[in-house]
Amino acid sequence: MTEFIRLNSSTLSVALDTRVGHLRDYEARYGGDVFRPLYTAPWVDNDTINKPDDDPPVEKYLSGDFLGAPFADSDVEPSPQHGWSANSMWDLKEQKSANEATFELQKLVLGARIQKTLRCANDAPLLYQIHRFIGGSGSLPVSHHVMTQMHDGGYISRSPKRIAMTPDAPINHGLNHLTCPASSSELSLFPAGSSTADLNHFPLAHKHDDFVTLVEMNHNSLGWTAVLRNAEEDILFVLKDASVLPVTMQWYYHDELSEPQLYGIHKGVLGIEDGCSGIHSGHQASLGSSRLTELGVPTNIKLGDMETPEIRHVIGVIRRPEHWENVSDINICSDELVLTGPGGETISLPFDTEFFNIN
Repeated sequence: MTEFIRLNSSTLSVALDTRVGHLRDYEARYGGDVFRPLYTAPWVDNDTINKPDDDPPVEKYLSGDFLGAPFADSDVEPSPQHGWSANSMWDLKEQKSANEATFELQKLVLGARIQKTLRCANDAPLLYQIHRFIGGSGSLPVSHHVMTQMHDGGYISRSPKRIAMTPDAPINHGLNHLTCPASSSELSLFPAGSSTADLNHFPLAHKHDDFVTLVEMNHNSLGWTAVLRNAEEDILFVLKDASVLPVTMQWYYHDELSEPQLYGIHKGVLGIEDGCSGIHSGHQASLGSSRLTELGVPTNIKLGDMETPEIRHVIGVIRRPEHWENVSDINICSDELVLTGPGGETISLPFDTEFFNIN
């Protein structure tokens, strides 16, 4: 069986690792530039780096982006962390064209079939993704898990957020820079021990492993994150329907694992995890009350015969213009996606304006 199925357009090439449903080898070609903004862990398919045999597939093949369903710990229906959607086989269901295909997860999740449609735009460096949940029953926390790497740090811009929160306990005890639990509506002044940290900058400290959940403003329709990478001189951006995925969870990993062969190469990783989930709390906890539900923020999607939930998501990349220290806005206007710089300058890309059913 072919482990990788590649899609190609005039502006983008991407592969799906069908063993686990992770994106691999995202390569955009636009305006004479070539971009490879998504991260693949250095041990993936690398026999020279030894990782524990009991690592789950999501860790063994960690790359690009995947769908966590359920997101975080799977403690309702037994499966590895982030669910079967990130740990087991996907079948090619339909190859519509060279740049578009639909896949289906072999395993059911709470009785539901999950389908993944990928489409590489022909006129812009954009990957359109749709995940559909067919049938099943119950409630499910879900999230994308986009990963990028910065070799010399960078700046993170976002659609307006109501509040940022850390988990009740650090995801990696002893390596967290941010206070847990804590919250702040001012992202540049998040509690960090006896001081504060600016969540807009990466990294937050010389060495740290932190996780933050950011809640969209109620009026947001298009949610977005833009990562301006310094050394790479590009802007990676991701888009979502904020009414479906009301939170963006960000994983700041700037550490080195204990294995000597990984020193200096597995660090500077940022996760951009757009979801409808609890604060990295697992499936069971996402079904109950929490700091998020107290704010009226949903933490799971509903499955059922009368429901066919869809998660729509876009990943794009462009060259970072000189003097752009941040992205002040991203919006859809007519048939274009418009990125606005710090001084009001704009970059426009052709965009499928019917993809998101938002105003």
